[in-house]
Amino acid sequence: MPAWFRKKRVGLALGGGAARGLAHIGVLQALEEADVPVDLITGTSMGAIIGAMYAVDPRIDPLQERVLEFFQSDTFRKARLDFVIERKNKIDGEGFFFRFSQLARKKIFFTLAMTMISFVSQETRDQSLEFLLPDINIEDTKLPFAAIALDLESGQEVVLKSGSLRQAIAATCALPGILPPVEVGGMKLVDGGWIDAVPVGPAQEMGADLVLAVDVGAEQQDPDSSSSGLDIVFRADAATRYALSNLQLQMADLVICPSVGISHWADFSRADEIIAKGRYSTLERLSEIKALLKLKEPKKKFRFFTRN
Repeated sequence: MPAWFRKKRVGLALGGGAARGLAHIGVLQALEEADVPVDLITGTSMGAIIGAMYAVDPRIDPLQERVLEFFQSDTFRKARLDFVIERKNKIDGEGFFFRFSQLARKKIFFTLAMTMISFVSQETRDQSLEFLLPDINIEDTKLPFAAIALDLESGQEVVLKSGSLRQAIAATCALPGILPPVEVGGMKLVDGGWIDAVPVGPAQEMGADLVLAVDVGAEQQDPDSSSSGLDIVFRADAATRYALSNLQLQMADLVICPSVGISHWADFSRADEIIAKGRYSTLERLSEIKALLKLKEPKKKFRFFTRN
């Protein structure tokens, strides 16, 4: 049998994006419905959570049920993520006081983030991971899996594909200021989104012949929305990571960009809507995905890519 005729190994690279990352569930729904195989998964941050859960048990229905159950749990409420959401005022009569309260909440949050190691405690983080994932090693997942983190000491990308699954997920989700860094083998690891938002390269290194990347990063915001020096710093950082992500996504064979819009990273109230957007965006690309699966040879890497 010719070498090119062998079955392609399909790798799924799931990007970070916190609440927007729930779109990954919809992506997996669509792929499962269409019998598109997933042979290995790499993930960053929320993409790693969803990817790890699917790698442990490759069935999307129980995964979605467990995730939605988590958002109704006391464990999730302990994280207090709703505190950092800046909500729009819908009551004209409360305009001044509403804006004042939002400003106060924002200042309190940034003060805590600057003076404490993290906004969410290690205990709450561990309880969340216990709710979502079994206490197993990555080597024991049903699908090959890897999570991406950034080592603060060396500044290098770290691909976690062995050892404790929960520890790896804690590391890739350690958003600076929000969740505490994780020490692994002498390294101090934080959220992989700072160096590899959608881990296409690691999926190729794990043996994927065809990489489907899912980018749920936020859309670029209006620069006029920068109302303070800190806002400008955040925007400059976001623009840098946006450019880096664009370069890395050029390595993928196909990029799915669910239209999750500009939504706050901590707003999990739109879970059903975001999941549906992920499913719809994938269904729109199914003909392209199936065409890629039928090609005799993998497509050339480093093709030009632009976001939708």
